[in-house]
Amino acid sequence: MKHLTIFFLFLSLLSACSKDGEGGTDDPDQPFIFSSLVTEKDTIETGESTNVKATATGYRIKFYWAATAGDILGSGSEVVYTASPCQAGKNKITCTVRDGNDASVSKEIYIVVK
Repeated sequence: MKHLTIFFLFLSLLSACSKDGEGGTDDPDQPFIFSSLVTEKDTIETGESTNVKATATGYRIKFYWAATAGDILGSGSEVVYTASPCQAGKNKITCTVRDGNDASVSKEIYIVVK
């Protein structure tokens, strides 16, 4: 039973790590700028959540999110990171922003889970 629970937890992690969303303008000459990636809290308890926000501008931008542990909920420029109950430590959140001209930039932040 324990292995089955771990398997389903792993599947939910995989499905949550590729969320994307759209934004930006329809002007292909709009400069592509990924200016910031911030979190509401940089330290949380296991099972807790915090908001994570990417700020970017450009032509038809899309946001792609990933986490080394825990879940990313939502899509677009702002998501919620929820720490896994059994993944204490320093967890990396990565956001990759891609524009309609096939340019991309990634930024990462760390959230400490106690």
